[in-house]
Amino acid sequence: MYKVIPMDRPTAKLISRWDFGSGYEFYNINEDPYVIETFLNGHYQTVMKDGVIFGFFCDGESARMHDDYEIDPDMIDIGFALNPSFIGQGYGGTLLELIFDYYADYHQFRLTVAVFNNRAIALYKKYGFVITDTFSEQIENEDVAFYIMLRNQSQDGCHLPSNDIQ
Repeated sequence: MYKVIPMDRPTAKLISRWDFGSGYEFYNINEDPYVIETFLNGHYQTVMKDGVIFGFFCDGESARMHDDYEIDPDMIDIGFALNPSFIGQGYGGTLLELIFDYYADYHQFRLTVAVFNNRAIALYKKYGFVITDTFSEQIENEDVAFYIMLRNQSQDGCHLPSNDIQ
């Protein structure tokens, strides 16, 4: 059973200690106080699975890298992360389906992903996302390339039954 609840400070602090492993250190928060505070801005949700933090997601400007994104009232920007202890076990799609169900009123989903994150890009493509743009950002004195990916809600046929989410 999965449960979606608003992000709280203790959960944000726990998530800030997650280690995404070799090659994915870019996603580690390393207990950054600014990020912890950002998690509490009202746009972040925690997903619990049997009392364990399964992952989290955010929406709107919290999911965007910069202010240059086109705004569309039928589109929602999403960002999310799966608890590293669940990565590589086929749970990424489950988290995406939970997000699609949570935002069922939206027709389009947009996300941003680092170009090097091939495992995430493969998952997003499997769920109907297509690359619509690319850009680079200076992050810690390094140029990091990103894709913007878009998905039409009408493309899917995959939602978890509503009784799986509380």
